[in-house]
Amino acid sequence: MMRAPKAAITSRPKPLRDRSREDAASSRANLQLALGTLSFTICFAAWGLISAFAPRFREAFHLTATQTALLVAAPVLLGALLRVATGMLADRFGGRAVFALLMIIVAVPAYVVPMVPSYRMLLYAAFFLGMAGSSFAVGIGFVSRWLPPERQGGALGIYGLGNIGQSAAVFLGPVLAVAVGWQNIFRGMAALLVIWGIAFFLFAHNSPRAVRPSSLGAMLRLLSRERLSWVLSLFYFLTFGGFVAFSIYLPVLLKDQFGLKPADAGFRTAGFVVLATLARPLGGWIADKIGGARVLQAVFLGIIPLALLLAWPSMLPFTVGALGCAFLLGNGNGAVFKLVPQYFPRDVGTVTGLVGAMGGLGGFFPPLLLGFLRDHLHIIWPGFALLALLSAVLWRTNAVLFLGEQQAAELTFPASFTRTAHRIRAGVAATFFTGLLVAAIVVGSRNLQNFDPALVIYTFATVFATWGVVYHYRVWLDKPPTRVYWERGWQLFRKEGMCRGTVRLVRLATTHLAAQTFIRRRSLLRWWMHQLLFWGCILAALITFPLVFGWISFQTLPTDQQTYVVLIYGFPTQTFRLHTLFAGLLFHALDIAAVLVLGGVALSLWRRFRDRGAQAVQSFALDFLPIILLFAISVTGFALTVSQKWLSGEFYGFLAILHAITVIGALLYLPFGKFFHIFQRPAQVGVKFYQAAGEAGEPAVCKRCGGRFASRMHIEDLNRVLPQVGFDYRIEESQFTWQEICPACKRKSLSLAQLRLREEGHG
Repeated sequence: MMRAPKAAITSRPKPLRDRSREDAASSRANLQLALGTLSFTICFAAWGLISAFAPRFREAFHLTATQTALLVAAPVLLGALLRVATGMLADRFGGRAVFALLMIIVAVPAYVVPMVPSYRMLLYAAFFLGMAGSSFAVGIGFVSRWLPPERQGGALGIYGLGNIGQSAAVFLGPVLAVAVGWQNIFRGMAALLVIWGIAFFLFAHNSPRAVRPSSLGAMLRLLSRERLSWVLSLFYFLTFGGFVAFSIYLPVLLKDQFGLKPADAGFRTAGFVVLATLARPLGGWIADKIGGARVLQAVFLGIIPLALLLAWPSMLPFTVGALGCAFLLGNGNGAVFKLVPQYFPRDVGTVTGLVGAMGGLGGFFPPLLLGFLRDHLHIIWPGFALLALLSAVLWRTNAVLFLGEQQAAELTFPASFTRTAHRIRAGVAATFFTGLLVAAIVVGSRNLQNFDPALVIYTFATVFATWGVVYHYRVWLDKPPTRVYWERGWQLFRKEGMCRGTVRLVRLATTHLAAQTFIRRRSLLRWWMHQLLFWGCILAALITFPLVFGWISFQTLPTDQQTYVVLIYGFPTQTFRLHTLFAGLLFHALDIAAVLVLGGVALSLWRRFRDRGAQAVQSFALDFLPIILLFAISVTGFALTVSQKWLSGEFYGFLAILHAITVIGALLYLPFGKFFHIFQRPAQVGVKFYQAAGEAGEPAVCKRCGGRFASRMHIEDLNRVLPQVGFDYRIEESQFTWQEICPACKRKSLSLAQLRLREEGHG
């Protein structure tokens, strides 16, 4: 017999006394979180003062781009290097004393900066002011020990809001300096550091659950033997290092690259910092829900195209790339520090020191590199190309070291958690690809220069449809059976090798997607119907979307109004004369597509009204609504041509609105109705890979008769997938499942069971 699925276990409500204790503990933890966050904010404001006044120092001391980059990077260097030491001290002596002492010490270089007479002395003062940056490691160890693991991601993300202190320094510092003088800004910061350092020591408390390493040697041995701590350091090198590098160098970069005024550059930099800072707790919260490895996988993948946008020498793509990077880097920062206490619960401060140090170093080198490239090569795009390359490497590293373990752990999670995780992952993926489409529209249309405003409604509908389609597709891929086919398909593709696998993939795509030979074997009428609809829609999509996005545009030659130039992504590619066969086919390609679609619609209706088998299962929403939409789009498109060519433009405005309504309706229907099948169909190629591998692979052996039957790979995948969807087919008093029995033995078992029941029924 087969076992029934186990019932869910419900927990008893906790006694009132236990809940009161938990509430009190939570209140104490929240208070310490607030104190730590405020302290970190003040320290980061001090850390950002040099960057805030870098343009002023550049003019006062007549600095080059490289010297200015070194000045703003100097605090980052010491702040990075000291994080290892301050993290160890926080583990050893507690965050309360270390944090308070650090703030009082940092007040000294902050007070000295206004008195320096030369660039060299300023560089020394800026270097020692960088001690404020090491406060990060102290606060992480201090805060994390007050909180349970399931809250650490979100709480450490809230602690990371202290990054906004740097934004306040960059934006408010120059503004306040107009009223009180820049020297008093530094002196006031020194006084604030001393006052708050004393207040923090009086009101803060170390967690009673803190566990400290026994010695400095134990901490060093931990860092030397734990390779995952160094991998997390590389992750933070990119996420936090990128954040710091942008924060300290954006004012200079915007001024030099785009000619912005210091106040405007500071405002834009503050926007970058605020967005990245606010995204940090979001990243921690999402990491609590779906795992830090999942969040980092999306972050590293998303940074690749955004970094390439930064290399575009134009303000609009640069702004899109910078704000996109701010959002992803902030989420990445929160996700990394979900993984630190998860993998190193006893040594949070020590590992945080190493991770934070690498993050600080990640903020030290990019300004120097960009300054060097600008001074010597007069370009900066190679720096952003390196950012994209590093992100791609870390994306693969995370997939190998962390994502697999996360996926294995998810199999043991409750179904409600899995559903929530799938929805969040789908939302992140949909947002990423939608943002990628928007960026591609901006870049491909040459900063919207070739974008037709009259088509903007189609663009918005396409963006919405893209989000919905990607969300639906990601949810579909997360279903256990689909996921097995997807993973196995790519696994088998890689197993065949790149060349052989690609050849086979192209052959399968030709026969099963383009030619659809499997439909022809069923019915010639259905094959013609599918071919007309398929190629009509493909032709229309290849023309419509590039035109709507501004990727393809047409211009007449200034010297010859009868000759058109085809611009693809703003580059002239071909010229053609009006009133030629090529011009006629090109300008009426959508009419040709409409003819193909209408032919397919006619054959579809013919079949549905005459085929009794189709009539038995068809429905309006799934079968007739898609046909009606395709018919309406084609007819209204034809009507526009008729109005323009033979009716002198009569009713053109009304027909254009009507056509837009039908197209937008179809786009909005894409993620929800039968049209979504269009995006599922290419996955059939992977299924064919799977079937071919099963036929050529090792067969399964029946556990009862020893005979060979289906593919062993298929039976193993069934045993893995069925429990995930709520079916338990294990056979009692046996070590195998119902799937491991051949069809003949299954029929015998069912016959014997029925015979036994009949005998028992007759007594």
